[in-house]
Amino acid sequence: MEPDRPADPDDEDDEGKTTCTPIGWVLLPGLLGVSARPRAAALVSAWAGVLVLASVVVPFVPGHRGDPSALIASATALAVAPALAWARRHRRSTAVVRAAAPPDVAVFTMPAGPGRAALAVCGTPGEVGAAVPLRDGGLRVLVGTVTGPALSTPAGRRAIELAFRRHAGQARQSLPQLVEALDQVVRALASAGDLRATVVQVDRAGLLDAVRCGSPDLAVATGHRATLAGVPAGPAIGSTAPAGPAVSGRVTSHHVAVVGADVTEAHGHRWTGVLDQVAGDEDPARTAQRLTRGPGGVRRIGPVLVVDLRTPSGG
Repeated sequence: MEPDRPADPDDEDDEGKTTCTPIGWVLLPGLLGVSARPRAAALVSAWAGVLVLASVVVPFVPGHRGDPSALIASATALAVAPALAWARRHRRSTAVVRAAAPPDVAVFTMPAGPGRAALAVCGTPGEVGAAVPLRDGGLRVLVGTVTGPALSTPAGRRAIELAFRRHAGQARQSLPQLVEALDQVVRALASAGDLRATVVQVDRAGLLDAVRCGSPDLAVATGHRATLAGVPAGPAIGSTAPAGPAVSGRVTSHHVAVVGADVTEAHGHRWTGVLDQVAGDEDPARTAQRLTRGPGGVRRIGPVLVVDLRTPSGG
C-alpha cells in the first residue's frame, strides 16, 4: 500500500489561483475602450483578448486556465467594450439631424438644453464649424473662420474641427480650457495664421455661455430687433497677440445667433440689420439658412449658428 504523499503547498497555491476570476484584469481595458472612439476601443479589446488567450497557455493571469467561467467573463467584457463605445458615439451622432435646405448650404439641427439649435455651413474658404452634443443634454459649438495658407486648406480646417470634437466632448473641461486646447492645436498646425472663432456652450438647463476670439459679437433677439450681446472679446486663437486666459460671457437671451467673421465683413456696417431676421423667425434652421445669404445674391457665406431655447428639444 502506497503511503499518502504529503500535501504540496504549491498545489494549494495553484488550486487557489484557478478559482480567482480576473474581473479586475479586464476592467482597465474595458474602461479605456468605453471612453475611447469605437476603433480605438476595438484595438484595445483585441489586444487584451490576445493576452487572455495567451494566459490559457501560460497562466500568468489567475483563472483563465482552470476556470472556464472566468474565460467567458473576460471574453464577454472585452467584446462589450467596443460595442458600448459605438453605442455612445451613435447616440451623439443621431442627435444631429440634417435639415432640408438648398444644395449650396448644409443645415444641421440638434438639441440645445431645453431648446434647439441649427448650424449652417456653406463650404466657403476658411469656414470652420462643428457641433458636439453632450451626454447630459448640453451642447458645444465652434463657429469661425481661419486665415493663413496652412490652416485654410481642407486638411487644416478638418484638423481643427476634429480637435474641437475631441476636446469638447470632455464635459469637465471649461470653455477657457477648451479654447486653450484649440490654441495649442492651431499653433502646432501652422506658424502663420489664426482662427477667429466663437465657442458656444448650452447646458441642460438652457444657460448659454460663449467665448469670443477675434470674432463678431453675438446677436440676441430683443422684441423685433437684434442687438449685440456684449460678450467680452479676446484675440484670435493661435494669433501672435499676447495670449491671456480666455474669458467667457453669459448670454441671457433665449434667441441667439452667431456668425463667422466673413459674414460681417461681407455685409459691412449693415450686418447688424441683417441679424434682425433672428427676431423675426422662430425656426432656428430657417433662420440659419437665411443668414448665410450674401449681399447682392452672391455665394452664401458661413458658418452661422442659431440657438432658440424656447423651442422644445423634441420638436
